[in-house]
Amino acid sequence: MIRFLRLDLINWFFIVPALLAGWTLRGRYLSAVRRRAPIAPRFAPLSRRSTRTRSAAGLGVAIAGAGALVLALLRPQAIVTLRTPEYERQDLIVMLDRSISMRAHDVAPSRFSRATLELRNFLRHKPEGIDRVGLVGFADASVILSYLSGDADSLSFYLDWIDADPTVFFGTNIGAALQSAREVAAKDHRRTKKLYVLVSDGEDYGGELDRALARFRADGARIHCIGIGSDASVPIPVPRPDGREGWLRDDDGRLVQTKFDESTLRRVALATGGRYFRSTTGGDLARGLADVVSSERTLAGWRTTAQYRDLYPLALGAGAVAIASLWLLL
Repeated sequence: MIRFLRLDLINWFFIVPALLAGWTLRGRYLSAVRRRAPIAPRFAPLSRRSTRTRSAAGLGVAIAGAGALVLALLRPQAIVTLRTPEYERQDLIVMLDRSISMRAHDVAPSRFSRATLELRNFLRHKPEGIDRVGLVGFADASVILSYLSGDADSLSFYLDWIDADPTVFFGTNIGAALQSAREVAAKDHRRTKKLYVLVSDGEDYGGELDRALARFRADGARIHCIGIGSDASVPIPVPRPDGREGWLRDDDGRLVQTKFDESTLRRVALATGGRYFRSTTGGDLARGLADVVSSERTLAGWRTTAQYRDLYPLALGAGAVAIASLWLLL
């Protein structure tokens, strides 16, 4: 279906009969001139006199060019119907490891700082299917930093706060983090699908993991895991009273090192039917989050919309081609 925005200019189409009349007068004039000034037979091959066929072709091209230009003046638009898929709205609950091993610098600037940076970037460019985001921080214990919220600035504030917090947290209790995530979901009254993502360097020293996994399996909820860290054994930095950074040592003064361990994260993902992603540089974390969101999308229906697309550039192009062809014919 086509509509015209400037039908008030339709009178310009009278240029077509005017052009036809002018072309007829031109033909008669040229015929009269040729009768009065004939060309000698020996010069006929050199003459550029047009034939009737060439003249008729020129007239047709001229009419087509004029019609195309007038059509462009009318601003034609085509109505295009688009079908856009609509997906079920989802809420994302992120469990972020805050244990001391996440301070390691094998991922620049550190495992934890890179994780919070990528989460902030994810919130700024949040996929359309994600409605709200909740945040849980954990080490030996777990704390709900933010219940489900659609306010990206508020969530970024909490990420900035924990990123700048100098407090050292020993131990890692993934089971406690999972329990807090279930609590976030349980206190929400909206019937939206909940996505659970665990971000950690993999170490777990708690005793609650098996019980938490059993609850998630009973709920039919999947836990997706993103492991962050390199394969190298690296020292663990700790802040010193003077504000500078030192290294964690044991009671005998020996340097304590940490190494990324993905076995627990793989186990959590496998036990609940989730997916596991590995990030050795930190840049893979955002891609892992996007893959989780994409894999969990459920088609809810289709939205049909009508859009109008301008056709006058095509008409102008056709007119320009016709004018160029007319120059070649005459």
